[in-house]
Amino acid sequence: MSIAERSVFEIELSLDDDLLAVFENFQTIWMNYPNSEVPIRTISFEEIITKYNKPEKIKSGKISIKKKAVYFMAFLMVFCLGFYFIGMTPSGYTNHKIALKGQRLTFKLPDSSTVILNSGSEVKYSSDFSTQRAIWLQGEAFFKVTKNTNSPFIVHTNGFDVKVLGTEFNVSSNAIDQTVSLAKGKVNVLLKESKDEINLLPNEELVWNSKTKLVIKRNFDVNKVSAWKDNILILDDEKFEDALPKINQFYGVNFIIKDADAAIANQHIKGAFKNLTIDEFITSLEFISGVSITKTIQNNIEISKYHEN
Repeated sequence: MSIAERSVFEIELSLDDDLLAVFENFQTIWMNYPNSEVPIRTISFEEIITKYNKPEKIKSGKISIKKKAVYFMAFLMVFCLGFYFIGMTPSGYTNHKIALKGQRLTFKLPDSSTVILNSGSEVKYSSDFSTQRAIWLQGEAFFKVTKNTNSPFIVHTNGFDVKVLGTEFNVSSNAIDQTVSLAKGKVNVLLKESKDEINLLPNEELVWNSKTKLVIKRNFDVNKVSAWKDNILILDDEKFEDALPKINQFYGVNFIIKDADAAIANQHIKGAFKNLTIDEFITSLEFISGVSITKTIQNNIEISKYHEN
């Protein structure tokens, strides 16, 4: 609607009580939906079309400003209400928590369950969480779930859903190998693509490869898998090239191997780094691995062979 048409429409609003009633009705719905406590007499879309689709005496070749405005408002309301309900799907939960790069974020849900988000991870959950305990995760998180036998707690990811009643477990969904690692209690994992359901007991871990679709169920070390939540980075005799994604996520930086040096890429590193700043970590890594690490102007941290001066 142009500025001129809007001006004409506002004049017509002041002269036409029926049109004003329709406008105010839609305005009230817009301002109060979905939590309105105001009793509203909602006029249907069909009523509007029937009422304002009657023949009018207008100049040839021109469309009634009144009719255009009502069509526009009716369409806008239908569109917006439809968009609201689409927004309530799992991808549009109303509450959103994000752990910044290099940060571990701890918070409580409305049911008193605790969530610890790893660096660069995020969760979403709806405002009616107390009645429907569902949460969507991208990245990695550790959950301490308050037990409620009448309301299962469900973690949704792109590859699987994890259903529990009350337990402690770790979920990682930000790599090719996605994992559910159970510390206490019992969980049920539903693989979305195959529809397979797998139960886990304490100290059991499910690994799902998002490329090959291969599923592995195995025992694991709880302390190692969940060490990140206590601000501890554990590198367990891993190749440099395999450890870099974990290091980069933990510190929110971008380590790279200069010139893709194969000798460095295949070099194994081992250690537990607790509460270290990025500079302290770099110093420790240089000492235990015998490499040289340099920050570049491209905001990368470059790993190269150590050369004595």
